[in-house]
Amino acid sequence: MFIDSYIVGLMRKEFFDPLNARKTLLVFCCALSCVLFVQYLFRLLCQIKKLPPGPWGVPIFGYLTFIGHEKHTQYMKLAKKYGALFSAKLGAQLTVVISDYKIIREAFKTEEFTGRPHSPLLKTLGGFGIINSEGPLWKDQRRFLHEKLRNFGMTVLGNKKHLMENRIMTEVTELLMTLSAVENKSTDLSRYLSVSVSNVICNIIMSVRFSIEDPKFKRFNWLIEEGMRLFGEIHTIDYIPQIQYLPGNINAKNKIAKNREEMFDFYREIIEEHKKTFKADNIRDIVDAYLAEIEKARAEGRDAELFEGKDHEIQMMQVIADLFSAGMETIKTTLLWLNVFMLRHPDAMRRVQDELDQVIGRNRLPKIEDVPYLPITETTILEVMRISSIVPLATTHSPKSDVVINGYTIPAGSYVVPLINSVHMDPNLWDKPEQFNPSRFLDAEGKVHKPDYFIPFGVGRRRCLGDVLARMELFLFFSSIMHTFTIELPEDEPMPGLKGIIGVTISPQAFRVNLIPRPLQTDLVHMHTVGMY
Repeated sequence: MFIDSYIVGLMRKEFFDPLNARKTLLVFCCALSCVLFVQYLFRLLCQIKKLPPGPWGVPIFGYLTFIGHEKHTQYMKLAKKYGALFSAKLGAQLTVVISDYKIIREAFKTEEFTGRPHSPLLKTLGGFGIINSEGPLWKDQRRFLHEKLRNFGMTVLGNKKHLMENRIMTEVTELLMTLSAVENKSTDLSRYLSVSVSNVICNIIMSVRFSIEDPKFKRFNWLIEEGMRLFGEIHTIDYIPQIQYLPGNINAKNKIAKNREEMFDFYREIIEEHKKTFKADNIRDIVDAYLAEIEKARAEGRDAELFEGKDHEIQMMQVIADLFSAGMETIKTTLLWLNVFMLRHPDAMRRVQDELDQVIGRNRLPKIEDVPYLPITETTILEVMRISSIVPLATTHSPKSDVVINGYTIPAGSYVVPLINSVHMDPNLWDKPEQFNPSRFLDAEGKVHKPDYFIPFGVGRRRCLGDVLARMELFLFFSSIMHTFTIELPEDEPMPGLKGIIGVTISPQAFRVNLIPRPLQTDLVHMHTVGMY
């Protein structure tokens, strides 16, 4: 009885007295907050324990402030410290970096890793296209494009590969004739290679080719280069989305959108011209292939379902943009690096030229069917691809659901980066990887051998769609230039360095060459006219 009275009195004092009630409520709230905070810390620590090891950062920015401009270089340092699988919080975004080729291969062959990041910059593309789409749309588009590109000759087997070879050689001979006009003069190869490589992919996509002085090409090229530059400038918003609303970032995003719309206007013109001349029994290029697919879907009453319900025209235009940017920039950049290494290693250039003279002779240019008989030429290309690693971080993947790799949990939605550069420069895989040595790709019998850890085109389900075309272009352009010219450093010009310019790709610093002719016994104009390559 006494105890009951005491408890009732205490409750009246604590809860009905306004001053005491406020104190009690404050104590209760503080205690509850402490409990919840401890529970949050406990869950956070449990999550962190499951993650791959990695560096700690600072509040809000995480480790982003320590990454610097050369992200791949910093990642390589972190990989040496934390291992082949590490994680870091960059701003609000968890990033997982993989530098072991076995783990990369194992992870990227799974369905879970076919996802793409849902970042602010990629959201501006609206999920259209082939590079940054995902799910059923990506699967359907990859299957569709793979089939159509094979029909146009992007294959290593069968007679159709000669269709693609002829497309490429048209541009190769055009390039060689143009370069003949500037032989023995100090020349920047970049502008010539840009238009030649662009014409190959433009011909496949939309049956269009440009001349080097074409104002439309210059504008087109400038828009792509500025777009890549702007993406590079504001990429931080992918990690700290809130800063996309700062005035400078808003202006850059608006400029990207405006440039994209200008490019789309050009693509619309091409599509409209194709519609006027379209014939279902004469598919000329990728644009025609899409028009045929759309027409077929309409005839079958499923046009509303085509492209997962997305706008047909926008999907076509974004695919054109994806194929063009991917098919031009990487090939041109690799060809420039090939010329840099030939300048720096004239003995390697002479070995390539001697092999070409012995196998091809001086009456014609190299063909795809010559590749098996030109191991020195092929391994020179492979070694430049390895040592330059122009896309060191490949493309970022994002798992659709939580995935466990090597005992660590990779959460859904995290950014997963394959560190290709680290694989290609790993001293445990390559003997003296920093040295230029094409013979590392030759086996004991002198045959070309590409090991599993040579992955310039990526691996897995999202492996580069155009790797066959890329290999054909690199061989035909490089071998033909080497067969027709010797490149030398102009007087008073510095030797180009190996420190590249970091953008979407790592490209060499601007350099110039002298093209010393190695005359063929057949006229280039005649070869170009009759198609005798």
